[in-house]
Amino acid sequence: MLQHIKKCFASLFTSRATYYRHKKGFEHEDAKLAVVVQKMVDSDKSGVIFSKDPSYKKDNVIIEAVWGLGEGIVSGQITPDRYNVSQDLKLIDKKIANKQIAITRDSGGGKKVVKLKEEKSNAQVLEEREIKRLAELALQLEEHYKKPQDIEFAIEEDDIYIVQTRPVTTMEKRIEASEIKEIKGEVVLTGIAASPGVASGKIKIIHDMKDLSKIKQGDILVTKMTNPDMVVTMQRSAAIVTDDGGLTAHAAIVSREMGIPAVVGTNIATTKLKEGEIITVDGTTGRVYKGKVSETMSKEVLPVTAKTATEIKITVDLPSFAGRAAKTKIKKVGLSRIEGIIAESGKHPNYFLEKGKDKDYEDIIFKGVKGISEFFDEIWVRTSDIRSDEFRNLEGAPKEVEANPMLGMHGIRFGVKHPAILKAELKALKRISDNGKKIGVMMPQVISVDELRFVKKILSEIGFNNAKVGIMIETPAAVQLIKEFCQEGINFISFGTNDLTQYMLAIDRGNQEVQHLYDEMHPAILYQLGYVIRICKRNHVETSICGQAGSKKEMVKFLVEQGISSISVNADAAKEISDYIAEIEKDLVKGTDKEPRKYKPDDEDGEKSEIVDELPPPTISEEYEQTNPPKKGYLPEIKGVEKDHIEKDLDAIEREKQEFLASDEGKKEEILDIF
Repeated sequence: MLQHIKKCFASLFTSRATYYRHKKGFEHEDAKLAVVVQKMVDSDKSGVIFSKDPSYKKDNVIIEAVWGLGEGIVSGQITPDRYNVSQDLKLIDKKIANKQIAITRDSGGGKKVVKLKEEKSNAQVLEEREIKRLAELALQLEEHYKKPQDIEFAIEEDDIYIVQTRPVTTMEKRIEASEIKEIKGEVVLTGIAASPGVASGKIKIIHDMKDLSKIKQGDILVTKMTNPDMVVTMQRSAAIVTDDGGLTAHAAIVSREMGIPAVVGTNIATTKLKEGEIITVDGTTGRVYKGKVSETMSKEVLPVTAKTATEIKITVDLPSFAGRAAKTKIKKVGLSRIEGIIAESGKHPNYFLEKGKDKDYEDIIFKGVKGISEFFDEIWVRTSDIRSDEFRNLEGAPKEVEANPMLGMHGIRFGVKHPAILKAELKALKRISDNGKKIGVMMPQVISVDELRFVKKILSEIGFNNAKVGIMIETPAAVQLIKEFCQEGINFISFGTNDLTQYMLAIDRGNQEVQHLYDEMHPAILYQLGYVIRICKRNHVETSICGQAGSKKEMVKFLVEQGISSISVNADAAKEISDYIAEIEKDLVKGTDKEPRKYKPDDEDGEKSEIVDELPPPTISEEYEQTNPPKKGYLPEIKGVEKDHIEKDLDAIEREKQEFLASDEGKKEEILDIF
């Protein structure tokens, strides 16, 4: 015992303690330490509580927990479960980690590492009553000490022990969610956002203490987990990335103290990242990007005030951004992709499929979409579209990568192949609909009417009869079969111009050799968009766009002139685009020979309504030709494109299609029976 008491006193002069005193301006001889000797708690589970979120300016209580002794979580050897609890003691969110090991007490009073069976490894550590009680204790301790607290706890059988509490020392470094920087780039790794900030640098992987000397000023330190002996080296690093750990791991705590961006608990950083490569670490969102990527502060979100006949909708993918999007005062979501919700769970849909945990998957989708829907009246949700080259770091992700993932097993075809996954997603959406929200179910990468029928059959089986049913128009097949889709019965379509442009022009926008040819305003794309809008309006099917092109003014002008029903944009672009649409519609009302539809801009009830429902075919105006010339070197100049010429081309395509469908070959299973 005396030996261990000496070790406690010696800890006053560790690298971290010495660095901290120096940084804060404390004299080393003024530092005092007392050692308390007490009976050890042989805990079944243990963890750490922050009475206030240490990263964001939120009042939520954050709890992290592991099996066994607290050594596992504090040392960062084990990535813990994480529970987010509101001030009124309601569980807002939880993330269950794959804990794999536990540190327990051995018969000699020491400690040992125990490998956990898979069932316990993935099991939730804390029961709901324990979560509530721990949060309650944290708030009581904060009230007692009049400061936010960093608390360690242990649970032995049914008894909860608070073994340490101290003030959180990094409260002034917390940030507002609205201050999160928007980064565009290829995500190569995700983990726990442990210390806010963004930094780029060269990867240096540390497997052993002798490797520390290779860390130069501005490098990115990548390791399994940091320890006190790395503190001096950490000061030279631009950012920290670790395999293990949670918010209370050494890397997380020290990074916050130093103000260094950190992402912990990635599981695979030391094996996935390559020595010497450049990456960008975003410690605010927990993402690691390939290369040095640009960053911009999120724009201020302004309320939409313009009244337009073309409806403005919002694109929202994650509950954490729904509140910000709601500042636009728009009440309808035109696109919600669920891939972000899936990624936050840490598990690939294949994991739930292989484990037979359909209900767990359903609950994850329900919880995520519900968090978005709480801010809006109507939400169009796209069923999952995960390609084999995406989210490979998620647990249960397929090992093999397809040669051409864009043309592989993803989108609705994955749901048709694995109906349990698709049904779980649809059941989750039905539960939200049952709570009074209007839900639109949107199918990605559609190429066949049979795919539509397949989804409608599942909707009928689960009793989701009030769902709006729509399809993404992002394949040439969906464009050519739009009449058949309308006849089969859909409520809406939404253009996914990112993929549609690549498929139509046979261009990979990620390929530097040809990406300069990528152009959503290519005449071939515009013809397709105009054709689909025209057919849908004749069949009273709502039309929308949710691709990046929907925020480009030249595309917005074209779509409004063609009579699109709505445009879905990111929150920070909503005000600007809505004001621009209002200007376009005013010009249309003035009346020109190219005017595709007319409006009553100021009805007595204050609402705008459409008078003319028929549209002429799409045209390319002289103004557009002047302001958007063909890209030099790959497309001949287009002049004198007349409406009659376009109409003849479209009619010819339609006649050929109908003749083929009526032929013997075309009648074989309607060509499209792919199941």
